[in-house]
Amino acid sequence: MLGKVLFICILLLNPMNVQASPFIKIETIPAPEGNWTYLPEGKGEMIIIVTTSRAKRVKVWRVPTGTQQWEFRKLICDESGDKENWTCDWKYDENEVIHDHFVVEVFGKDWDITDSINVTRRHSEDHPQ
Repeated sequence: MLGKVLFICILLLNPMNVQASPFIKIETIPAPEGNWTYLPEGKGEMIIIVTTSRAKRVKVWRVPTGTQQWEFRKLICDESGDKENWTCDWKYDENEVIHDHFVVEVFGKDWDITDSINVTRRHSEDHPQ
């Protein structure tokens, strides 16, 4: 009897049975400065790196700043799989006006998490802003 109780306790306390809380970590290249990621003038690329707990799908949306702008969003990445590390490469051109939120949605088996980053242009000092 004691052996069965001990076995059940070990089974219930086994760290392999413990589910970690879902998490999301977002990094960008170029790296953010404070609350914003600044992109240089001209055409270029921003890399968004998402680290999460065993997600099934990751979506990245570009959403204009301001209130009630979700309807104007543009999907820039939509990846499916079963992994922890995701990369989204977003290319922009030299004439593109960029002052946006990038919303990252992560979907797991029975959970989802949403987070966002702020992205804008870094203009030269003589640029008329």
